[in-house]
Parts: sequence; structure tokens; C-alpha cells
Amino acid sequence: MLDLLWFLLPVAAAGGWFGARRSAAKSHDAFWDHAQNFHKGLNVLLNEQTDKTDEVLFANLGDLNRDTAETHLALGNFFRRRGEVNRAIHLHQQLMEKKELGEAIQAAARYELARDYESAGLLDRSEETFQALLDSGLRAEDACRSLMQLYERGRDWEQAGKIAQQALTLATSAGDAERADQLRYRMAHYQCELAEEARQTGYADEAQHLLVQANDTYPGGARAQLQLAQFACDLGQWEKAVEHFEQVENAQPKLLPDIIEPWLKALSELQPADEDNPALEGFIEKIAARRNAYSVIRATRQVIAQRKGQDAANRFFKDQILQRPSLKGLRDWVSDQIEIAPSSEREKVQVIRTLLDEVIEDKAQYQCTSCGFKGNQLHWRCPSCGSWDTVQTIIGAEGE
Repeated sequence: MLDLLWFLLPVAAAGGWFGARRSAAKSHDAFWDHAQNFHKGLNVLLNEQTDKTDEVLFANLGDLNRDTAETHLALGNFFRRRGEVNRAIHLHQQLMEKKELGEAIQAAARYELARDYESAGLLDRSEETFQALLDSGLRAEDACRSLMQLYERGRDWEQAGKIAQQALTLATSAGDAERADQLRYRMAHYQCELAEEARQTGYADEAQHLLVQANDTYPGGARAQLQLAQFACDLGQWEKAVEHFEQVENAQPKLLPDIIEPWLKALSELQPADEDNPALEGFIEKIAARRNAYSVIRATRQVIAQRKGQDAANRFFKDQILQRPSLKGLRDWVSDQIEIAPSSEREKVQVIRTLLDEVIEDKAQYQCTSCGFKGNQLHWRCPSCGSWDTVQTIIGAEGE
């Protein structure tokens, strides 16, 4: 028995070695065929031989499996980025028809197909495809995000709000508190946009109702408070206006240059011009005790001049400009010098003032912290990248 065992061991070892060689040879041949086909297709693609690429690519769709489907999805995205949207659409449609690949691959193909349609300007088809994906329950968060962006581009704030509510439900169910907070913030912006549209078309009551909703959706948001302050000023409700302006500054201090003039006006209207105004005096003292942006300095200087005279206003201006120098402040100082300069020097001072005007005129007042977009108007949503609340006042020597 032992002799037989010793005889069979070498035979088994030899058989294992031979089998392994054959298996390795087959694996190597399969790998070589796959690599050869891959490099062939890649060479055709990089040389932009469009007809041959389609021939190589679409001829093998019948042999798709889950592994190769990922590669086809990546190729479809590559076609879209290269501007060949029709080819991307065709490829993603073909993938969607392959039910044997599973729901996850089909959902991915549907999502990319919706992006193809959007890239091609077929927004209705893109919307329908994203909505179908959302209804399927697969890639729902991605579908919500894309639909919100789509509706934002079309300024369809009502539909954007409905999708945001669905996204909020998903985030809440998943326990994603940060995402839920971001969505509430975005929904408040949608309500503010609707309020602005209602105000411009004469529906003031509806606009105020929407602003109250926005404040309830995202308490402490600056935009709703600012628009409510504007309404209060229009109605002569100065105490309410002051309360709203205080809320704006608490939420976003960088908005002070944009609200300083109406805020000072609201405070001034609390009392007749010939009477003491503790609220206004206290606010001016608060401003004088800190470094301020140029617009804040200029507006406050004008109020001080009206109430206490030009000398007091000039002292305030000088102290503030020394704390935060800026081109705009320098221009105002040069303007003051024109009046007191000797007649022989006045023309030279005027030339300096003109040069400063030209330099300042070319400077943007606002910049997006996300994409770098610059402009002279405050946008709550960046016109360039679509980000919310990223367009801010430029602070510094060349800005505020």
C-alpha cells in the first residue's frame, strides 16, 4: 500500500503542474486577446477614426457584462465631454436596453443619458429622464440634485422647490442632517425668488407671505430678512425695518455695505430731525468704534454731517480711512483737498481725482468665492457657476 502511494504522488504532482501550465496558457492568451482588443480600440479612438470607433464599440455590445458596462459608461461620458453628444446618447440608450446588466447599471445609464440630453440642449427630454430615474427610486439623490439645477437654470422656482422637498425627505430618512440643512437653505432661496417675482408683478401680500415662509424654512437666513426690511421701509414701518436689518447683519455681516444706507434712513425716521435719536446715535457710535467698509464710512459720514456738522463728519472720515485705507477713500480725501488747495495746485489735485475715478471705475464690486466671477451687482446665485450665496463684496484696498 505504501509503495502504491509513493508511486501516485509524483503522478499527481506532474498532473497538477501540467494542468496549471495549460490554465496559465489559456489565461495568458485570454489576457493577451483582451489587451490587444483594448489597445486596438484605444488607438482608433485617440486617432479620432469615428467610423471605426463605432464599429469596434457597438459591434461588441452583445457581449456586454457588468464589468465591461462600466467601461462603456466611461466612454459615453468621454464622448459627451468631447462634444460628440449623439454618440454618447446612442451608447447610453443601448446600455439601458440591456436588462440583464441589472438595475444599477441601467440606472447609471439613464442618469448619464439625461446628462447627454441636457448637454445637447434637449432640456425637456433631460427633465423627463431625470424624473423617470427619480420615480424608479434608483440614484434618487443624484436625480434630485440634477433636476434642481435644471429648474434653477430655467428659473422655475416652484418646480425646484418641489424637487428640493423630495430631496429633503430622502436626506431626513437617511439621517443626513447636514444635507437636510443645505436643502432647507436652498428652499428658502427659492421662496425668496418667488417673493421677488410676486413683488415685481404687484402681489405684495403674496410676496410677504412667501418671505415669512422662507424665514420659517431656514430661520436666520439673511435674504428673507433683507427683503422683509425693504417691504417695511416701503410701508414706513421703520421699527420693523430696523429689526430686520439687525437680523441681516447678524446672519451675514459682509452685507452691511449693501444695507447701510436704508438702515441709516430707517433709524433717522424713528425720530424727527430736530429731536434726539438715541437709536441712531448709538448705531453711529457702534460704527465709529470698529473698522468699516468704504460704503459704511461714506454713508455714516453723510449722516454725521447732517446732524453734527461737516467738521465732525470729517474727523470721523479721517479716523476711519486711517484704519482701513482704500482707493475709494483716497478719492474722497482728494476731493476734499480740491476745495482747500491753493488755486495754483487745484488743477493738479483734480487730475489725481480724475485718475482715481478711472481706476475705481474699472474695479468690480463683487466676486464669487467659488468660481471667481466678478461684477458690480449683488447676485444671490452666481450667474457663472450657479452657487448660492458665494457672490460677496470685495473687501480691501481696491474694494470696500
